[in-house]
Amino acid sequence: MRNKALLVLLIMLEVVNLSAQSRAHEKSVFAIIDPVYSSVTQLPESNLKPGCASWLYGPTELECWRLQSLKEKTESAELLVEYPGTYHQPYSDASFRLKLNGQKDTNKMIFRAVGKGQVYIDNKMIFQFNANDSLKSISIPQNNLLNELRFDISTSAEPPAILIQDGIFSTENAAWEWKSECENWQPAFHFAQTFTNVPPHQQEYPRVNLIPEKKVGELYDFGRELFGYISIRSPEKPKISVGESKYEALDTLNNVLEQSLEMIRAENGFWISKSPLALRYLHVDIKNSADVHCKAIFYPVCYKGAFACSDSILTRIWMNSAYTLRLCMHDFLIDGIKRDRLPWTGDMAMSMMANAYSFGDPEIVRRSLAVLGRAGIKETDINGIIDYSLWWIIAQDQYQLYFGDTTHLKREWPRIKEALDQLLTRCNTSGFLSPDHTWLFIDWVNQEKWTALQILWWWAQQSGTKLAYRIGDTQTAIRWQTISKSLKSNLFKTCWSENKDMWLGNPESPDKMSRHANFLAIISGLATKNQYKGINNMLTTDKINSVGTPYMAGFENIALARIGSVQFMLNRVKDYWGGMLSQEATTFWEAFDPTQEGKEHYSFYDRPYGKSLCHAWSAGPTAFLPSEILGLQPIEDGWRRFSVNPNLGSLEWISATVPTTFGNIIVNITGNKMTLNVPDGTIGEWNGESIVGPKKVSINLL
Repeated sequence: MRNKALLVLLIMLEVVNLSAQSRAHEKSVFAIIDPVYSSVTQLPESNLKPGCASWLYGPTELECWRLQSLKEKTESAELLVEYPGTYHQPYSDASFRLKLNGQKDTNKMIFRAVGKGQVYIDNKMIFQFNANDSLKSISIPQNNLLNELRFDISTSAEPPAILIQDGIFSTENAAWEWKSECENWQPAFHFAQTFTNVPPHQQEYPRVNLIPEKKVGELYDFGRELFGYISIRSPEKPKISVGESKYEALDTLNNVLEQSLEMIRAENGFWISKSPLALRYLHVDIKNSADVHCKAIFYPVCYKGAFACSDSILTRIWMNSAYTLRLCMHDFLIDGIKRDRLPWTGDMAMSMMANAYSFGDPEIVRRSLAVLGRAGIKETDINGIIDYSLWWIIAQDQYQLYFGDTTHLKREWPRIKEALDQLLTRCNTSGFLSPDHTWLFIDWVNQEKWTALQILWWWAQQSGTKLAYRIGDTQTAIRWQTISKSLKSNLFKTCWSENKDMWLGNPESPDKMSRHANFLAIISGLATKNQYKGINNMLTTDKINSVGTPYMAGFENIALARIGSVQFMLNRVKDYWGGMLSQEATTFWEAFDPTQEGKEHYSFYDRPYGKSLCHAWSAGPTAFLPSEILGLQPIEDGWRRFSVNPNLGSLEWISATVPTTFGNIIVNITGNKMTLNVPDGTIGEWNGESIVGPKKVSINLL
């Protein structure tokens, strides 16, 4: 009875909590695809322990170690992927110090450390310790007042780290500093303890045990895309084949494997896959009926944001986009769960925005930006791609706009400045960036990309200028403002065609058009309003080849909305992302061609199942549906000031909830009536009016 009463209480609490959610949450319940969806709490529960002293690492050292670990896991999983670029190798020797400024004597210190080393007080060694990170207790000499405590630590395969729970030495103290053999003293980085008591760099994300929804013959269907370990109870080693599609799972010959299918013996008669797998379908070749599970890996999140509208397909597209992103959230915002499982800057430029409108999780964005740019671009471009170096700078600016993390900017600013200066050395006298001797990507499509690259370069310069002003580096801001003004002038002279009324893909090939240059000119702010009509005519025609991926289709849709073609954009979203839904997609794909049929949909990179069917850069609708239909966008960092400028097209009603650090922004529109919830600490801008929060207002849109 006690357990039954507890269950009833939990259900009642959940109902109460759900009823307290926004209209957008309530109206989108039918579209939920995530098996651990929650709009009221973080699920699965996080392993991080709040309210305790934190572990100390060097700045970006934990992140860089996790990236190296992730790369090793992709190799172990036998993924068919290359990961170009140069990435920082974490230091194996480091020091931590706390300046005490004449603190009174204390008798004892208890600490944990990753690595072996020595403890010094006022430059006198008082203790040596081995590489075991168990609790160590040392006596503090009862001499003079204490001025400095220092740890010198060496490791062989992990990042040096320390934890001191209590007392005057507690690592909760923000005054702790770190240095390596190659870098000077700087503030140490703090990471929360884990409930499992392992150091943060060793933590694993929670696994949720799921069973298939149905079985036909030897084919199991989990009902949705998952990422996790397959577990099978069997007296004999099972032979499996998995797939994001039925075609892939049923291709049991496995001539071209996209991921390792090796099974290893576990306990209690179970076999488990050596590496986590991306799958929806599982084929098991076994004599007896198998007990099948997927121990699915989920990054702990809460669906703080929500979207619903009178078009149920668009509502489903938003929800499936958010789930796509959720599966690609691990240590970093990775690109896809089947193939790369690694962070790429261009992918992140889109997935970061999707995160801002759904989960509102700044930490995963911070980690991704920090680890990707840590080694700089002197040796190679970020991810080995010149436009990804530009996207990294642009994303730093966008991160501030959506999340307002000035502490991160202070740490990153020297690397951002250095990257801008490095890129400038590759320019000609007109300020145009040379793509020679590096990979110019832009998109998986065979189109002219030169002008698109120059527009991204101008956008990166504008981003650098804004970041410099934020940090108070006025001299650098003015310098880049001048440089970007000159580049803009040369772009208009060279790349804008008055006759064609559009941006040329490459001025040296004026007859070869490019969508990318035109929609990037819109979203970067380069294009003037008198260019909108020509660009709109160009983007709404089928005479020019379409973009190659949902990644760039997302940016094109943003541009279409901003030049007034909202209804055209919505129709295109339903055709494109809705087209994937019609193919039974539960997450959105790396690329999509609606003219393809059957197995053709899954081929990529000249491999029959090379296409990723869960790719973070395809989660754009999570961001651009609320941002462009409602004009719901941050104006000042962290949403302190935001705009609302609705254009519903043919939609009868729409509801959206956007998470911010100040609370949720909530917009509901039915017909001509809009209600707007403005959180405390923010200001909403509508039709020239400033609405200061906390306030809920009703507005007649006529």
